[in-house]
Amino acid sequence: MRATLAMLPTLLLPAAAPAQLDASGGFDAGRRLLSTYFFYRGPWDDQVVTSGGELGMSGTWKLAFPKPDDPAATIHGLDKPERWPGNALPDASAWPVTYHEADQYPLWLMAEWRGMKWSGFDFVLVDTWYSLCFDQEAKAGPPFEALAKAWAELEKLGEEPLPMAMFLETPFAWHGTKDGDCTEASADGIIELWEPTRGFLRQFYGEEGYEPRLPLRALARVNVNGEARPILQFWFPTWVDTGITKWNEWTFAELRRLCREAFGVEPFIGVNQHVHGREFVGGWNGKQPGGGTLDISSAAGVVDYDVAWWGGMAGPQIYPNAIVLGPGHWCPRQTGDKPVTLHWSAEYAPDSSRYEHCWRQVLSNPDSFGRKLLLVESWNNSDEGCAIAYSEPKDFRTEAGDLIDRWGDTPEYYMTLTRELAPYWREGRCPERFVPKP
Repeated sequence: MRATLAMLPTLLLPAAAPAQLDASGGFDAGRRLLSTYFFYRGPWDDQVVTSGGELGMSGTWKLAFPKPDDPAATIHGLDKPERWPGNALPDASAWPVTYHEADQYPLWLMAEWRGMKWSGFDFVLVDTWYSLCFDQEAKAGPPFEALAKAWAELEKLGEEPLPMAMFLETPFAWHGTKDGDCTEASADGIIELWEPTRGFLRQFYGEEGYEPRLPLRALARVNVNGEARPILQFWFPTWVDTGITKWNEWTFAELRRLCREAFGVEPFIGVNQHVHGREFVGGWNGKQPGGGTLDISSAAGVVDYDVAWWGGMAGPQIYPNAIVLGPGHWCPRQTGDKPVTLHWSAEYAPDSSRYEHCWRQVLSNPDSFGRKLLLVESWNNSDEGCAIAYSEPKDFRTEAGDLIDRWGDTPEYYMTLTRELAPYWREGRCPERFVPKP
């Protein structure tokens, strides 16, 4: 671990200014952007795995929040009552919370949004389970309503909150039964993708008889040919024999057509591929459950970018238009009879964290700067060991006691690394300490 970095006066580091929006209201397509996955629904309902539960990482992983008298409290706005509705500091001692805690939930979302902006991100990929976040009529459900409220409160306070994009995790969390076929042969077309896409985008564009919940400036968009296109990212099409079973190039052409028909704009589409390659079922350009393999990728021109989930498992995952990195990825036992499942790369510098090692690999390679999007996996997915949010400093070990990784000396350690290194990514240059030695 680099002791010098851990000892930095973290709150004095200059802010990594987010990329500027152009006249269309979108990010310029030529700019390098930095984003992260945010699990805004809160910890899994009815499970003890998240935030140091008795089954999670033997109780060692815990998201945390600074107390009001801690200098780090300014990161989340927990230092001043006037930064909150009603000029009252929230009680963050029980955070994170879920949508069930209706009073605290929007406040927690505000704090996390501030933390992500402080860390230097340009926009937020909000993890969306359609059947939880929207009702059967595609109206905003309690989680999204709270998110909209939190964003609006931040804007009211003049904080220019980061815009958001849809990350559709589990595109099979629908309302009602679907046939799983997203090809021309399907009687219901691409309802599996269109239903959640429409549910998300109408919260910003509105539809006849449905007022938007948030202004368009709250939606992360990329300017392509003078058009500000909303960013949509789709996780695996199928997972553990559940989800979409058939898809092809028409699937995404049809999604673009439906978006233009409903909202007057095409989407900027990202998809997740299998981290181990096309020979595995799971990714969009991998094997399909019923057999056969299609090239659904940015290289084939079908989508705008592709990435790999579990980006921190084996170091940064580099694709033609995007890169994913993270602090590692290991799943704790999520039931009493399921053993700890470890996923990480053993190849990292002995004097740094796994997260810093991933950044070093990206920023020290000039080829990285040909990509336009860098995703961090993730902000707060603590139950899978890949979060960078404010957390209790811990050593992560296997059940045998072998060291997996170290968090660092301060709760904001990974956030500080992100804040320090984000400008280098945007500017296309390598920090001196990452320059390969001759």
